[in-house]
Amino acid sequence: MNESAVKAVPSGNEYEAHYRPVWAASYRTVKNRGAIAKFATELAAEVAAWRVLYSVEQRVMRRDGALVFAAKSLADSHFNLPRSVKAKGREKRNEVERRRIPA
Repeated sequence: MNESAVKAVPSGNEYEAHYRPVWAASYRTVKNRGAIAKFATELAAEVAAWRVLYSVEQRVMRRDGALVFAAKSLADSHFNLPRSVKAKGREKRNEVERRRIPA
């Protein structure tokens, strides 16, 4: 079902927040320190579900890793920029030279 969704489910006088990430087939419950989170209004439950869904999906679906580096390398090559790599957790970029093997 490639679609995110949230819903507020009534339980007594309160509401539970449920969310479904893009890659999941069933809804998950929003929890607060291991216990099911309860909300006074339907709107508050839906807002909480959207916030949890956003934080879960952003970790997975944000474009990072090799795809970004490949696209950046291609763009840099069009402008004749030197190749560089960035170490994880650092801001400084290091230039990389390609090793030439004599034929």
